[in-house]
Amino acid sequence: MTVAACESCGMPLATDSDHALADPDSPYCRYCAPEGTLPPAEERLERFTQWTMRQEGLSYDAARVKALEYMKTMPAWKDAFRG
Repeated sequence: MTVAACESCGMPLATDSDHALADPDSPYCRYCAPEGTLPPAEERLERFTQWTMRQEGLSYDAARVKALEYMKTMPAWKDAFRG
């Protein structure tokens, strides 16, 4: 069985409650889109940056670079940071 993944962060969407608003048709997780829609890309980048700092003990600048590179691989954000 293949489990869907959040198109914003990659979190497995194994159960309905993992999806935004517990809607199994939502391609986003409850953390990325708690109100059903994604926040602006810059806001999400800041959240990814803070999470990366905490998880990996990186400086802000290093975490931001890593977060940005990861976001570019995700379907929801691949076109958000061109250039």
